[in-house]
Amino acid sequence: MKLLLIEDDAKLIEHLNESLKDHGFLVQTVSDAEGLRELLRSMSQIDVILMDRLLGHVDTKQFLPQIRQKWESAPIVILSAISTPNERTDLLNLGADDYLGKPFSTQELIARLRAQLRKTSTPPGNYLQIGNLVIDLLKRVISVGERAENLPTREFSVMRTLAQDPERIWSRDELLDYVWGQSAGVDTNVVESTITNLRRKMNDLGADVTIRNMRNAGYWIAK
Repeated sequence: MKLLLIEDDAKLIEHLNESLKDHGFLVQTVSDAEGLRELLRSMSQIDVILMDRLLGHVDTKQFLPQIRQKWESAPIVILSAISTPNERTDLLNLGADDYLGKPFSTQELIARLRAQLRKTSTPPGNYLQIGNLVIDLLKRVISVGERAENLPTREFSVMRTLAQDPERIWSRDELLDYVWGQSAGVDTNVVESTITNLRRKMNDLGADVTIRNMRNAGYWIAK
């Protein structure tokens, strides 16, 4: 699950990064207004947004309509030391989905994020199927018949990303940004190695589909 963290407090960023990753979120951080403007011009895919009320001296409220338009299905949770009824009402009317005043409990924040995601995510018990390959979206398992394979978090994220829109070709850079975020720069071959692992597991299961690629284009799932 890709989470965009819009925050400029370095200590809070470090704390939230650690806590959110422990709960299965892949975190991409923007810490200044220019970085946010650049991201709004990009092709980044985001599942949920956690946004502080201020970035330095810039009021992030001005970005809410653009954020809502770009990532229309991604819940937006606001963090702010300003927690008056008028303030909450104003931001909710501009497109925010929830509002949490500072200081806050990390446990409550995680619970609120999950509550928002339940409104937009696939209902429990649902699966994706391509060919004879079944993807359990809750257990992070791929299976063919009685054979099944548990996937690590990022292998599952790549598989789900490709399977949810099988006609789309995803470039390596898009997968890097969507699945790994800012940590991807450590190893630019991580996409290729992850795809190799997934292909091997799909083949071992006897899947009649695989992950294909085209030079200078990207990856997709097909027979």
